[in-house]
Amino acid sequence: MRVLMVIPQAFYSTRGTPLSAYHRTKDLLELGHEVEILTYPVGDPPPGIDVPVHRSAGPHFAKRIKQGPSRLKIWFDFLLFVNLLYRLLRKRYDVVYAHEEGAFIYVLLAPLFRLPLIYDMHSSLPLQISDWEFSKRKLVVDLFGWVERVSIRRAVAVIAISPGVARAAKEAHFPANVITIVNRFEVDERATPDDGRRIRRELGIGPDRKVVLYTGSFVALQALDLLIESIPKVAARVLGVQFVLVGGRQEEIDALVPLADDVGATPHLKMLLARPQSEMPAFMEASDVLVSPRIKGINPPGKLFSYLSSERPVVATDCPIHNQLLDHSFAILTRPDAESFADGIVRALVDRPHVERLIEEARRVLRERFNPEANQAAYRELFRALESSRTA
Repeated sequence: MRVLMVIPQAFYSTRGTPLSAYHRTKDLLELGHEVEILTYPVGDPPPGIDVPVHRSAGPHFAKRIKQGPSRLKIWFDFLLFVNLLYRLLRKRYDVVYAHEEGAFIYVLLAPLFRLPLIYDMHSSLPLQISDWEFSKRKLVVDLFGWVERVSIRRAVAVIAISPGVARAAKEAHFPANVITIVNRFEVDERATPDDGRRIRRELGIGPDRKVVLYTGSFVALQALDLLIESIPKVAARVLGVQFVLVGGRQEEIDALVPLADDVGATPHLKMLLARPQSEMPAFMEASDVLVSPRIKGINPPGKLFSYLSSERPVVATDCPIHNQLLDHSFAILTRPDAESFADGIVRALVDRPHVERLIEEARRVLRERFNPEANQAAYRELFRALESSRTA
């Protein structure tokens, strides 16, 4: 099957939607399908896959685009629309597989081409408008709610990245054919103790110190302010603890420095620029505890599964962003405030019997609930839906 994948993002990059789209592409290639990608002009070449990547042409007026909704993104999407029209006129595809608002971009062209649409839904569009504080005007939020409903209605199938996103799709349009494929991102090679020691040497962290690690983007939505405010509370109770945050851009790191200074976190904190995804297992091997402080949203971070696979205790806020996948039997979930988050980190650092129980249960959950067979079954359901649409 010839698949045109529409990715309205900076692709490739090691964050949220672009990373998910990358893994969806890999999955489709492994299933024997042909994939071509249409995306923004910004981003890196996708590693380890050999597919045509068509980058939209036109006056984009920027060489970088930030995460989340923005006025610049609306212009990028308009140019993506023009380039999608050109691409569909040039070549025949069997299906359009579109991420986020890319589905609506194709819906505008669907009467001309009548190709089946798969809508990969990463979150609720109106919720993103609110969470990212793009606009608080009801008219704007309602407009994006309408865009989402139209995209869902037109799609042969909606891919939801989590149970929470699946519920949002059904609430938007109950008859929707929603298929859940959780974003379990794994790298091919596991890290060794030597890899962990190498990272510690690179960062100047001795083997006797405890390391608390955060990986991912540094955008405000990740609630790194909550994490930073918890650091002095942990350091007061655990000697020699070191927090490592990896994944930011320089301007994002610079913006967090005053907060770290104000709360007294700086002596216990290292903030690092984004590193390749392939290096994350080594960072996790170097750590003692892994954290995710995010509060808002319904699209769980794909890194949660890498966290669980690392056999390190996971501390996360007890909010829908996390608790639709995690529970207290295999993660430490806390109230969304600095004091409670610090308590959870301290327990993960000092309560070894509890940590061992969490890690053992995480192994079982990954083996029984979030395994490759579940995703393969979901893909089979997806292609049955496509086949039905072609014979209807």
